[in-house]
Amino acid sequence: MVPLSLLLLVVTALGCVGMAGALDGLWWVIPVAATVLTVLLVTGAARWLRLPSALVTLLGLAALLLALTLVHLNDRALLGFIPTGGTFTAASALWAQSGDFVSRQGAPYGPDPGLSFVLCVLVGLVTVFMETVLVGLRTAGLACWGVLALLLVPALTLPGSVSTPGLAAAALAALALLAGSRRWGATRARRIAPTPGGGPRALLVVAGVLAVVLLVPSVMPGFFNGAFPQGSSLTSERAAGVGPLRAVGQDLRSDERARRFSYTTSDGVAQYMRLLTLSDFSQDEWFPDTENLDADLTRLPAAAHAAVPGGTEVTSKVTFENYTEHWLPAPYAPVDVTGLGDDGWGFSPRDLSVHSSAAGMSGASYTVTSTLPHATPDSLRRAPSAASDDALAPYLKLPADRPQAVADAARQYTDGARTDYDRALAIQNHLRRDFRYDVNAPLAQGYDAGGTASLEKFMATHAGYSGHFAPAMALMAREMGIPARVAVGYLPTAPTTGADGARSFPVGTGDSHAWPELYFQGVGWVRFEPTPGVPSTPDYAPENAPDPAGAGKDSSASATPSPSSPGQSSGRPSATSSDPAPPGATPTGPASEQPAPPEQHSPAFQIPWWLLAAALLVPLALLLAVLPRWLRGRRRRARVRAMQDASLSPQRRANAAWDEFRALAEDYGVSSRVSDTPRVRARRLAAGIPGAHAPVERVLADLESASYGAPDTRWRPQATPEDLARVRDEFRHRASRGRRLRAAWWPASLWRHRGSRHPGAGPRR
Repeated sequence: MVPLSLLLLVVTALGCVGMAGALDGLWWVIPVAATVLTVLLVTGAARWLRLPSALVTLLGLAALLLALTLVHLNDRALLGFIPTGGTFTAASALWAQSGDFVSRQGAPYGPDPGLSFVLCVLVGLVTVFMETVLVGLRTAGLACWGVLALLLVPALTLPGSVSTPGLAAAALAALALLAGSRRWGATRARRIAPTPGGGPRALLVVAGVLAVVLLVPSVMPGFFNGAFPQGSSLTSERAAGVGPLRAVGQDLRSDERARRFSYTTSDGVAQYMRLLTLSDFSQDEWFPDTENLDADLTRLPAAAHAAVPGGTEVTSKVTFENYTEHWLPAPYAPVDVTGLGDDGWGFSPRDLSVHSSAAGMSGASYTVTSTLPHATPDSLRRAPSAASDDALAPYLKLPADRPQAVADAARQYTDGARTDYDRALAIQNHLRRDFRYDVNAPLAQGYDAGGTASLEKFMATHAGYSGHFAPAMALMAREMGIPARVAVGYLPTAPTTGADGARSFPVGTGDSHAWPELYFQGVGWVRFEPTPGVPSTPDYAPENAPDPAGAGKDSSASATPSPSSPGQSSGRPSATSSDPAPPGATPTGPASEQPAPPEQHSPAFQIPWWLLAAALLVPLALLLAVLPRWLRGRRRRARVRAMQDASLSPQRRANAAWDEFRALAEDYGVSSRVSDTPRVRARRLAAGIPGAHAPVERVLADLESASYGAPDTRWRPQATPEDLARVRDEFRHRASRGRRLRAAWWPASLWRHRGSRHPGAGPRR
């Protein structure tokens, strides 16, 4: 059982390699290792005692409870390791704390007592499962599911966390389980000889598995970057059901920083390149309207000038590089588009988005003239309310399943604001100030952008990306009677200078973005920027504007942190994301949800880790040292009892004496040949103990009579326990001190001789 326990230890360690991608640092290694070692030592000892398999599993679970108590809950346990009612209450609190920590923090996760507890529970249960199915049920293939369970932890937590080394370690762990189980007898059926070509076949299977895991997902649409089971899409096609907001998240999480297009502008200023808008929030996934398009692009100028009265015109020349979308990127609002022909194009009269019935425009170029809204704080503040305009009614419609938290936040943020502009500005700045940017947390926690269901969790965690911030502000604006919609496109980018000295603005997948557009009478649709980390807000919507809801109020009464909360950034987005979390940002949220500082940053251990490790490892080391001696004595006593048990057959009693004689010789380093007959073997083993000649002869005579025919039915073995005691005394007397110590504390027969029968021995009845 020792080799199998060591195999499980190695396999579990390899399986945990993949988890490291979702965890920041190695703070979790010591508690997890202590938990796994405790489980394997207890279950291994129970297997040596040949306890029933079901009982071994129960002992494994008990060992898991002991380890969790000692490492995480010692201050709530009797004597530091005996669980009580308070221990389970503290465990429940730790479990809940881990959920709060994960909801507030972004992966990869740093040290946290609750998360450390959850990891130990998970890995401990997986260890018990693998031990049960591998050793107890002898089904190594089923044990491989434990390795997969460990691999799924990072895969479902952080995109891209399942790295190639983690995947390779998991594959190696599975192969080690299969090979080790056959080597050490943990399979239901063992082959007599290796299968011809087994080595090349195994390599072929491994190569096939890796090809499926690494290559097949890379050409499937709708997946984001990362190893199995996350996949990676090398195409820009979207899987069915993936809306524009979720597509933004996929682009931002992708490691494929493909350039989609580049453009130049007549005024040399980078622009927000808008693709489409979302205004119908009643469905589970939000999509743009493609049914009411106008195929006559000659009517586009009139529609644009009506939507943006008195705007400033700018001309942009766009060149596609790797672009397969159906929507045309252009600054709002496009007035004229030339260079792409007239066939297959249409525009939305409502939002002026330009659509193509076909994709695949890579290599093409076009010129677009746009009229930019002219907005100032004064013009927006003077704008009359548009809530009574029937034409804008669709942009005021609220979904029936919208989260109540959105409405509550809208009323709180705008308390004291007198105009629609002041309300919009307050909503924007509260979102930028009190929420944090995290593109990974929504996916890991199951609220990726795309519908009202995602906004409910977003309002609770205060963490998301532009696909959450934009619709949150749009719905809050509608709650306040301000027409609003969500635009999807690309952020302005830094310019590059070509060989000819011309400046252009390259746009790639990492520049994907979403933002809200609000309508003001006499100005038109105006962009706001609620996503924290985006370099700046529009000139007409300053981030440092006074907060009408906070003037003259006690900041502690607010449901959100003070304006000084971290989370603001004035720098340009990083290369990994267009609107990333600002450096050093920390999670913020309602004051009532913020944990006390000592709990948030407390270490995983309540007392020094080395003291806990010593308290755990020293008793285990003593147990490991004493266990072989105890097991050997237990086996010796069982054989002596068998020799004296008159209810057993004479053959069984004689075999018990012979087995103990051979075990004594092996303990003291005396061996014989496998081909020896019992008589020759007895003489070889007893050659060094002439003082025990008579006891050995009686043991041998009993064995031969029992094996080859007793004189009559009344025959009984003549050897006694005293004969074996005399043999042991002779071995001890003639052995060196080191040999005596090894025989007592590390008996060789315990590992090599398990009562196997000699040649010619009869059946044990």
